Amino acid sequence: MANIEKIFFSPSSTTKKVVEEIANNFSYKKESFDLLNFNSEKEFSSDDIAVVGMPVFAGRIPKTARERLEKIKGDNTPAIAVVNYGNAHVTDALLELVDLLKENSFNVVAAASTVSHHSIFDGVAVGRPDFDDLEKINDFAKKCAEKIKSGEGLSSEIPGNRPYVDYKQLPFTVSCDETLCAFCYDCVSACPENAIPDDDPIDTDLDLCSRCSACIHICPEDARMFSGEAFEAKKPEFENANSERKEPEFYL
Repeated sequence: MANIEKIFFSPSSTTKKVVEEIANNFSYKKESFDLLNFNSEKEFSSDDIAVVGMPVFAGRIPKTARERLEKIKGDNTPAIAVVNYGNAHVTDALLELVDLLKENSFNVVAAASTVSHHSIFDGVAVGRPDFDDLEKINDFAKKCAEKIKSGEGLSSEIPGNRPYVDYKQLPFTVSCDETLCAFCYDCVSACPENAIPDDDPIDTDLDLCSRCSACIHICPEDARMFSGEAFEAKKPEFENANSERKEPEFYL
């Protein structure tokens, strides 16, 4: 019997939410592979179905997520590819994800770009995915199930360019308010880059940090945040430029 393999990199849990929404439309047994902490080789069979979700970081899937996903192989395994972005730009991320899954012997049957609350600029896409988004995502999932039963593959052209845009490191500072920190060390375990020292959760190695926001979203005391002149200058500009609602897009 098929398993639904939920594979995601979701620092702020929104990509995970979209993957789970799609997966819940299938009645099979489900397994989760959270690439924030899963970093091992894995191979799925042709009887499995993979739902693979990645956030968009400056037009690409995150470098660490890509490196970890490269270790996960299929065997003509049907796959649904999803990139989740904060209402700004998908650029080459969905094409990159589809390409990578095909290289890893997955049979990509469908793809989507979905919209969620922006993980850095919190004034963008507030409350998304909302009711309308989820209705569209669930309709897409039902169509995916029908395609998988029929044995059809992806026929739509995926937007994007090869070579993909270069990876870009954001200049923002990630800081911690020591007066709020409870020293629970949740941020240490959540960080996929090992950028927060085991013995000092107040510190962040900004050379290692990918600005993924996992440490910020997991903090129970709201002690961690983006800060600094570059962030404060960019925030109103970015939020104004990306205030118009974008809709999810689906490719079958």
